[in-house]
Amino acid sequence: MKTKIELHLSSITAIATVCIFFASCLKNQAEVENQAAEAEASKPRVIELGDNVDEEQMRLTKLIRERILKQVEKEAHKARPAEGSQGKAYTEELDTGASFEMLPVKGGSFRWQGEQADDVIEATISPFWMGKHEVTWDEYQPFMITELPREKDGQVVDFMRETIEDDGKLLARPTPPYHPMTYGMPREGHPAVSMTQHAANKYCQWLSYKTGHFYRLPTEAEWEYACRAGSTTKFSWGDDAAKASEYALIGGDSSSTYDLPGQKKPNAWGFYDMHGNVLEWTLDQHVENRLKHFGNKAQKDPWVIATKAYPHVTKGGYWQQDIEASSSAARHPSSPDWKASDPQSPKSLWYHTDTPWLGMRVVRPVNIPSVEEMYRCWNSGVAEDGEMAKYR
Repeated sequence: MKTKIELHLSSITAIATVCIFFASCLKNQAEVENQAAEAEASKPRVIELGDNVDEEQMRLTKLIRERILKQVEKEAHKARPAEGSQGKAYTEELDTGASFEMLPVKGGSFRWQGEQADDVIEATISPFWMGKHEVTWDEYQPFMITELPREKDGQVVDFMRETIEDDGKLLARPTPPYHPMTYGMPREGHPAVSMTQHAANKYCQWLSYKTGHFYRLPTEAEWEYACRAGSTTKFSWGDDAAKASEYALIGGDSSSTYDLPGQKKPNAWGFYDMHGNVLEWTLDQHVENRLKHFGNKAQKDPWVIATKAYPHVTKGGYWQQDIEASSSAARHPSSPDWKASDPQSPKSLWYHTDTPWLGMRVVRPVNIPSVEEMYRCWNSGVAEDGEMAKYR
């Protein structure tokens, strides 16, 4: 009897050993697959720039990328909380006295339904940080107002360039506006408005130089992914339009204005004013059918790179629009009419004179992109109106 029990126990031990071995193999295989997935995710996007590259803008892009890499190395030694594969929320302090909060967005996938029934994409999004609020005048105005005389394209006038030692001052920045861009609305703490997409891109470049972190506009897919915050409903809070007043500043009359960011409830991931207040720029060219554009239903970090001046995609609706215009999926294409009252010829690269309701927020990808991708992100707005895709 004792021998049988010993044999039985020996068999159980052997089976357990085999199970542990296979479990270990499966664990190792999972770790290998996870490492491979992380390596794949960290690969920079391949961007073809072609021959249409501005040498000075490329020089500045390379310089800023080197600053970013040095900053990342410096923060790694300090174990700054903002770093890591998923990251944590952090506050960016600017030397202008302004600051803004960035919230982490974990990578994931969502069903991206377009305006046409057959336009459905399974979009996989890499992790990033996104502004908790829209960019305010406190953040934007130090970029917009510059002490140096500039050409219409924002470059420092030629006779002064050789006297400037700080490359940051050579970054393209707006020419002075003809009138206050607040249109009689409050300024302090309120969303910055009326910038062109080109101006928004150049603000991100300036901000990246200032901070040593790579900032850009969100792609349309990133914006909608963060807006939905895991939801599959019409709005981030659900389908009930009656709850809109809790989350969105919309439906105002002609005498109404934008409001301070954060006066309504945030979505499930902590982002404020994704519905209403001001319309927000994205990085993408507007196309009618994204599936036809990409040609494949499964897309990783989709981005419709601009090839012409109009239209680009804006999202979120603004305070005078109705509830439908502020849905998570709603898209608003930019138009030359947004500069209709600009008296200049050619019209300004920097201001949409007829859009006191158009603003922006910024994102920071966890993975630092290639210099080519940085260049295109900061020069994707097609600076000049017209058919020529001329980048500045």
